[in-house]
Amino acid sequence: MISFLLDADETILDFVRSSKESLAAAMREIGVPYKESRYDDYKRINDAVWREYEQGKLSKPALMRERFSRFFAQCGIKADPDEANRVYFGYICRTGYLLDGAKEFLDALKERGKVFLITNGTPAAQYGRLKAVGLENAFDGVYISDEIGYKKPDPRFFSYLIEKEGLAKRDCLVIGDSLTSDIAGANGAGIECVWYAPSGKAPSGAKPNYIARSYAEVLRAADEWRAGR
Repeated sequence: MISFLLDADETILDFVRSSKESLAAAMREIGVPYKESRYDDYKRINDAVWREYEQGKLSKPALMRERFSRFFAQCGIKADPDEANRVYFGYICRTGYLLDGAKEFLDALKERGKVFLITNGTPAAQYGRLKAVGLENAFDGVYISDEIGYKKPDPRFFSYLIEKEGLAKRDCLVIGDSLTSDIAGANGAGIECVWYAPSGKAPSGAKPNYIARSYAEVLRAADEWRAGR
C-alpha cells in the first residue's frame, strides 16, 4: 500500500501568510505598536524556538510564551507575552491559506496512494486552518505530535503512524520542507524522503533521498521512488 507522509506547514499550508496576518492583528488588539517589517524578527525567533521544541529543550507551552517574550525583549516592547500568544493563537486557528498549487499537488498525490498529514503544529491551529482551506476531510489520516505523544524528528512519531495504519516502511515516502523535522525524522525512522525546498537551498545535516524545488518535482520523485521500490 503506497503511502505518502506529508508535512503541513510550508509544504502545503502557507504558514507564513497566516502567521503574518495573525501577528499584526494580535498586536493591534493588545495595543502594541507594530510594523510589518518586524515580522522577519518574529519569524526568526519563532523558527528558533520550534527547533528547540524539536530538540526537547522547550515544552509546547514554553515555546508559545518564549517566542513572544524574546520578540518583545528584542523590540523593547512592554507587554504580556502570554496575552500576546493567546490573542495570536486565536487568530491563527482560523486564518488558513494554501501555498500556490498545493490543492492540485495534493489531488495528484492522492491519485498515487494514500496521504497522511504529519505535523508538530498545535491541534487547534492545524484543524482550524485545514477547515479554513477546505481540507479537513482530505487525508487518509492526520497525525499531530501533541495527540500521539511524540514529535518529529523522533522516530517514534513515524513508528506510531506506521503501526497504527498497518503500513510497511518500504511503502512509505515522507515529504516535507524541514530538514530538522521531516527529513531528519525520516532518516532516523529508516523511511525514504523528499525534501521540498523551493528556495533552492542546499541540504545540510539530514540527508534527503530526493530534493524537489517544485510540486512537479515532488511528483516526479514520488513516481521514481514508486518505480524503484
